[in-house]
Amino acid sequence: MASISSAIHNGYTNGITIYKKNQTEKSESIVINGKNLTLEKLVLIARHHHNVELSNDADVCGHMEQSVAIIHDIVSASQPLYGVTSLFGGLANRLVCGKFAEELQNNLVCAHKTGSGSIMPLESIRAAMVLRANAHLIGASGIRRMWDERLIRFVCEGVTPLIPEFGSIGASGDLVPLSYIASAISGQDEKLHVDFRGEMVNAPEALRRLGYETKRFNPKEGLALLNGTSMMTACASLACYDLYTLMAATLHIHAIVLQALTASNQPFHPFLQKVKSHPGQVNNNTDNNKYISYENSAINYHTLDFFHFSIMHIESQLWEYILHFFHISIFILIKRQDP
Repeated sequence: MASISSAIHNGYTNGITIYKKNQTEKSESIVINGKNLTLEKLVLIARHHHNVELSNDADVCGHMEQSVAIIHDIVSASQPLYGVTSLFGGLANRLVCGKFAEELQNNLVCAHKTGSGSIMPLESIRAAMVLRANAHLIGASGIRRMWDERLIRFVCEGVTPLIPEFGSIGASGDLVPLSYIASAISGQDEKLHVDFRGEMVNAPEALRRLGYETKRFNPKEGLALLNGTSMMTACASLACYDLYTLMAATLHIHAIVLQALTASNQPFHPFLQKVKSHPGQVNNNTDNNKYISYENSAINYHTLDFFHFSIMHIESQLWEYILHFFHISIFILIKRQDP
């Protein structure tokens, strides 16, 4: 059998790259445009602090500007539009005149900062900020690009809003946690704190250090920042990536055990997997075969070997369903974020 101890984090599992950071590698910026963000890229940004940039593509910028112009025209004409010139939920039939549309958005952000509990992991918050900016780049949110530039600047500079872990329903949006992010980048709340490269400072001070001024939200912008599932998607994405990593490690550990036991390699021969045709088992076996040699056909039969092989085959089929579920779920969440 070939040596595999150096390959535990360098394989591929169901199309997901298991990333191991090289301390000497150069961190290149990841450019997001609303359609190209992947699970791997999100992990690189949120956990490994890779730089990220907003796309300067003319179509991306143009669509964002058009959506802002549409909102401006609706407010100027006092046309009814949910959450912009009307109230929310059960009060959606209550209209708001144009001159109060801006105040409505700023009050919306302020009213939802009601979280409680311990502070969420910073990597989850960073991932949520990237996901929210990425959703806005589609150009259907009616929000100025400057807010997404602030989100990405915070991420790149290591400035992370401190968000309590409890307070989101996830159905119509992660309103409570995202309100902390929105408030942080606007700098309107002196009581809201951020982690500024390891130092806790209030939001206005963080903006001052980054060279920004306190800003108020225009009509629709508070809603655009709050009404999405970016936080739950961030947590689910990181958990999914960890699952893939654990699976890759499990497969490689199995191969190490086979090597240590000088066990039979015959049950893993590609011919047998082709005959069985269980997709999950075939995929896992293909991964293991990178580290199992068939040149030496010597067989050492042990009861433990057969038990080990049986468990591995059953496990492979179970992983097939788990990975399919996570792959589809995370794809939908990342690619179909509410704008």
